[in-house]
Amino acid sequence: SINDEKRTVDLTWSTGATVRRGGFFTDPYDEQLDMDPKSIRLERLNRGAPLLNTHSQWDLGNVLGVVERAWVDGKEGKATVRFSNRDDVAPIWNDVKSGIIRNVSVGYRVHNYKDVSDPNAKFKTYRATDWEPFEISLVPIPADAGSQVRSDGLAKNDVEIETRIEKLGGQMEIKEQPEQKPVDVEAIRKEA
Repeated sequence: SINDEKRTVDLTWSTGATVRRGGFFTDPYDEQLDMDPKSIRLERLNRGAPLLNTHSQWDLGNVLGVVERAWVDGKEGKATVRFSNRDDVAPIWNDVKSGIIRNVSVGYRVHNYKDVSDPNAKFKTYRATDWEPFEISLVPIPADAGSQVRSDGLAKNDVEIETRIEKLGGQMEIKEQPEQKPVDVEAIRKEA
């Protein structure tokens, strides 16, 4: 899908594969990204989101290009990205063309998780049923074998988690959990 004249290439940025998250200040959990187009807010990607070097968002020099178009086919998130003409981007563009750099990741924010955990599983499983990708990155190490790597993103936000609880008679009910208070990292460090 390389177009050398336009400096574009088509990418797969998510397959929705289950990825283990958490584990330092939170319990580990498995995360799934719902790939139903109704679950994904694509506006930011389609308004010229950046193509970044390994999720580095603190310097304009890390912008390798731009997302020209993003879409979801119900199974995978895909995009056409265009690389910058800058001299410092040329080696990365050449490695992409040569098949050396292949791994892709998406930075995103989750607005709603649904608890889809198996009651017998060791870890909870949360499916992101309302989420918003805001950048695509080229990265060295993949987590999702189909799209390569995904990122939690660096910005924190409130997220709603729907959980399933058993009712008498064996019927299931969806119940919203109350908002979680942010973790006071400094207090935890002082206590340790």
